[in-house]
Amino acid sequence: MVTALQLENLRLKSELKRVNLEKVEYLQNVSHQLVAPLNAIKWHIENLTSGRVGVERAKKVLRSIYSQSTIAVHLAKNFALMSNIEGDHTLAALREPLQEVNVFRLLINLADDFQPLGWDKELTIKVVDQTPLASAPDLLAMKPLLSQAFSNIIENAVKYSHPKSEIIIDGSYNKSAEIINVTITNRGIPLPSEDVDRIFERGHRTQEARNQYPAGTGFGLFIARRILEIHEGKISARTVPQGRAEFTVNLPTRALAGKARQRA
Repeated sequence: MVTALQLENLRLKSELKRVNLEKVEYLQNVSHQLVAPLNAIKWHIENLTSGRVGVERAKKVLRSIYSQSTIAVHLAKNFALMSNIEGDHTLAALREPLQEVNVFRLLINLADDFQPLGWDKELTIKVVDQTPLASAPDLLAMKPLLSQAFSNIIENAVKYSHPKSEIIIDGSYNKSAEIINVTITNRGIPLPSEDVDRIFERGHRTQEARNQYPAGTGFGLFIARRILEIHEGKISARTVPQGRAEFTVNLPTRALAGKARQRA
């Protein structure tokens, strides 16, 4: 007769096997995603050094090198953040210094950084001019982490947008509540209602995303959510008319001010 202890041992062995398989699959996925842009960069450099590339072609190759290097750096940062965010990175022990961040300027810079990723699909990344966000006060935040959170959302929009479409970045400032609101909208792969909340879970990707883009970890939006939570902010998603997906970020402007004073 099988005892309760034996059954528990069998269950633990089965769970360990499942975890190990997931780890192998994850490492294979990580390796594939990092190697792909690095191989592309290597191939483009070989083309440039061959001496057979004209001026106009060289410009396109250099743009592609910039685009692929952006992808590689972005992926490396995400992978490095995974263990940090899920480990001991808490507000009680900040590892990044707090800085005053102009969110409007940060978003403009990120739009410029990610625009090369959209060239092949003829995408345009636009930060709305005269947005009320431009008059919002600076946010006290961990700038590298906050930048990575918005980078993940923008990169996600670029990846899943339809060709020749537009990604709109807009925002507002609620002065009475001292909250900065940022919306990032794109038109692309549909976002089913049942996935609206789940896309922020670790490793979750919609079925359509997996079908059209098999390579992917599903960690980008998860990391963005965790970083925003560290800043006492929130992120949500919804489908809006004309097949657009809208991601909204809410950030209190003084959320970390008290934490900073406590540490002083």
